[in-house]
Amino acid sequence: MSRVAGRHWAYVALTAALAIAAAIWAIPHLYETAWFAYYDGEPGGTRPPFPSLSPDLFLLPASAQLVLLAVGVGLLVQIYSTAYLGHHPRYRSYALVIVLFLVAMIAVVGTTNLWVLLVGWEVMGLCSYLLIGHEWQTAEARAGAAKAFLMTRVADLGLVLAILVIGETYGTYDLIGVEIAAGQSPQHATAIGLLVLVAVIGKSAQFPLHTWLPDAMPGPTPITALIHAATMVAAGVYLAARLFFLYAESTVVVTAMAVVAGITMLLGAVLALVQTDLKRALAWSTVSQLALMLGAIAAADPDAGLSHLISHGVFKALLFLGCGCLMHAVGSSALSAMGGLRASMPVTFWSTTVGFAALAGLVPTAGFFTKDSVLHSIEQAADHDGGLATGTAYALLAAALVTVFLTAAYATRLWLKAFFGPAPDDHTGREAPWAMTGPLVVLAVATFALSIGQPFHLGTGLLTTALAVAGVATIVLLRRRGASVDLEIGPLTAELGLDRPFSRWLPAVVRGVSRTVVDLDQEAVDAYPRAGAGLAERASHVLGLAQSRNVQRYATLIAAGVLVLVVVGVVLT
Repeated sequence: MSRVAGRHWAYVALTAALAIAAAIWAIPHLYETAWFAYYDGEPGGTRPPFPSLSPDLFLLPASAQLVLLAVGVGLLVQIYSTAYLGHHPRYRSYALVIVLFLVAMIAVVGTTNLWVLLVGWEVMGLCSYLLIGHEWQTAEARAGAAKAFLMTRVADLGLVLAILVIGETYGTYDLIGVEIAAGQSPQHATAIGLLVLVAVIGKSAQFPLHTWLPDAMPGPTPITALIHAATMVAAGVYLAARLFFLYAESTVVVTAMAVVAGITMLLGAVLALVQTDLKRALAWSTVSQLALMLGAIAAADPDAGLSHLISHGVFKALLFLGCGCLMHAVGSSALSAMGGLRASMPVTFWSTTVGFAALAGLVPTAGFFTKDSVLHSIEQAADHDGGLATGTAYALLAAALVTVFLTAAYATRLWLKAFFGPAPDDHTGREAPWAMTGPLVVLAVATFALSIGQPFHLGTGLLTTALAVAGVATIVLLRRRGASVDLEIGPLTAELGLDRPFSRWLPAVVRGVSRTVVDLDQEAVDAYPRAGAGLAERASHVLGLAQSRNVQRYATLIAAGVLVLVVVGVVLT
């Protein structure tokens, strides 16, 4: 083993140690339900009602699952990166930031202290900036990192304000203490819920702050598997589910959440359907799938949303890493550079096929069961009185069903474009090294394994399977008839211009406001000190006229002054 390779595996060993420690901590909590039996604090009592950074480590079953997801995918990403990045000169910083990223994610999901959660949340934002901009020598990476960092600051503001309101309302910053107090007397549900929704929209790339995630694709492909599948974007949905008890009774909040989810899931699916770049298509897919999870939370079933979050984290990490193997073979993530790779890259082909099947929601993958749980929860919200109005619930259900069809369609299109058809002449399509294909196999097996024990909803399953099969059949038939599946639909190829407010209008407004502030500062505020300075300058000029630097004149004036004083004194006496 070379010295470089040895250093790479040292970082893998460090990540493995973190993963083992996290697993030892998390696994015993996977099936605990009586969380209150482990809590000895009283709201506003033994837990201090002021900010502190006491770790207050505590895991619910869903939190334990997220910890295992994060460290599991993180370890696979580290292994994958040893081959993918090879002899990159900044590999050390890259690998260490991944470890820091995982620690921050553990802090977010493994604490009951809202301020510790905020610290982890902020560290994740910093790490995402560093990792997305890892190839800082390219303009796209710099722009994507800056955009992600700035747009997620909106989420940070929402979370900070939510924490302050929660602390002032319930007298504690401990989540379990807050839950006990809220169960006795819920207060300010709408204000807290809307602030949490702002945090979720920014962190999980939901409409209208969704455009940063596709633009983060210039980062290394293993990082997209980590950030956009298992960690940062998952943190927003986790926060919405974890704090659901605070705003569950607010019709305003759950309705707003349902509207955001409905718009985003359709928008992401449509834009994924028209992409010509595989990584960018998977990014839009992530935006859409996160909206499905948010829809389940709006339908008062956060467990269904978190269940889909876990399965999506696995199969979307599989797809992003599979995309990296394809890029390793053809040198690009453009779909036009791919094709005909199923024979020359069998491990990548079969593993990625499992990922696309899970994304499309096909039996027996985990994606089928968890997606159906989301749809079933929305159906239940439409059939029963709850936080969502009946009309809103049915509209959300319709959006979700259309999304199921579109998801199967674009998943099939991407699969066919990458692995079937004529292969370009300028690449050989060689299989990636085992350090890259090994994680694919592990994630493919996990995609099936996670289906074990999942609830099955017969009616919902039949409906969604029919829609998924229809989406698959539509693309297959179009391709067999010789029609192009490259859907160049006018403005859709420009992603509807939805980024224009952030790339053009908002900067123009900010520049205009900045110029106005500068002009006011120069012409109004600075007028007073400039006037004072001018007055002092003129006064000093007048006084300076008496300073002729002629000693004889000074002596004459002094003598004259003395003479005048003597005369005045004589006259007065």
